[in-house]
Amino acid sequence: MTDQAELIERCSIQDLKPGMILARPIYTDQGDVLVDSGTSLSENIIQSVKKRFGDQYITAFIHIPKKKPQTAAGAQFMPPVPVKPQAVNTALIDQRYVDLYYAVMLKMYNLMVSQYSTGQMDLEEIGSFLASKHFNELCDGARAISQLHNMTREDDQYLLHHSLHVAILAGLMGRWLRWPAAHRERLLLAGLLHDIGKLNVPLTILNKDGKLTDEEWHFMSQHAEYSYDMLCKSGLSGEADIINGVRQHHERNDGSGYPYGLKGDEICPFGHILAILDVYDALSANKAYAHRRSPFAAFDILLSDMMGGKLNAEYGVIFVKHICQALIGCWVRLSDGQKGKIIYIDQSRTSALPIIKLENGEFWNVASKQDVYIQELLTYDEI
Repeated sequence: MTDQAELIERCSIQDLKPGMILARPIYTDQGDVLVDSGTSLSENIIQSVKKRFGDQYITAFIHIPKKKPQTAAGAQFMPPVPVKPQAVNTALIDQRYVDLYYAVMLKMYNLMVSQYSTGQMDLEEIGSFLASKHFNELCDGARAISQLHNMTREDDQYLLHHSLHVAILAGLMGRWLRWPAAHRERLLLAGLLHDIGKLNVPLTILNKDGKLTDEEWHFMSQHAEYSYDMLCKSGLSGEADIINGVRQHHERNDGSGYPYGLKGDEICPFGHILAILDVYDALSANKAYAHRRSPFAAFDILLSDMMGGKLNAEYGVIFVKHICQALIGCWVRLSDGQKGKIIYIDQSRTSALPIIKLENGEFWNVASKQDVYIQELLTYDEI
């Protein structure tokens, strides 16, 4: 058998081994997908399947990948297989949204497996991925914004979560710009794949708590170029808006970005937009070196970068205004523990803080409360 060979065989659950890839889903007795096709089996998944089903037979796809290409970073990593968390009894989480999100997350993982194992993106899988319409459900205005802020992000799956979040925000942004469906889908795909090059950056660099060395920064600053190269080699070289948007998502209007220090119109529209979405989601996530921020704290930073000429103000103002609009009607938890509903945000001022109605019926202008701030969003289920 060569190092590129593949075979499919019927395999007892008791004989499953880590690294095998399923050709068919494993279903529960109720007909729900327990482990989807294309999943690379880990020891934890195998033990869970054994505990549930015992000694039954399924079809397992044993994949022996091509030799992994050497990279500038000298090593690659793959995040672990995403496993949907158990349902939690909390009003913060819309369980249906979480279920759909993790189904899509697993498909994204499989795309990464393809890239990691073969050096090629599975374009057929990408087409099937986008045609499933799952992203349309995930790009659901206020619900999407609240869930993206309140779902737990596993520390070892940051790349998967961030890629999906930027894709969802891209889907929303395309709607807010009133772009045709095909153009929105291309922006969404660029968001989904914008950080795929981080597979070529060691995890110790990505998650380092502290300042990067010059050598580490060199590897990190090349991830957009790695992403560009991967997409070009995977058959997307003719999709200029997608591949250039991915390549340019760390460029800045004033030339202070990387990897090429492009300015203004040298950056394509997708690049300008992805830069805003990437920053917003990064600010909203817990990382080894930074704590997550509320949407309004993230707005302050975005607006500062717009005023300073780093981010495109035209797209940035549209993004902030529509996120604010999506937040009207949402419930929030304040830093003093009180809860309230956002009832008004001054749309003429992108830096405006909301007016909320507390549970006791009192109205608060958050801007007038120096010692109290918005800590997190709540879903409609808590009303």
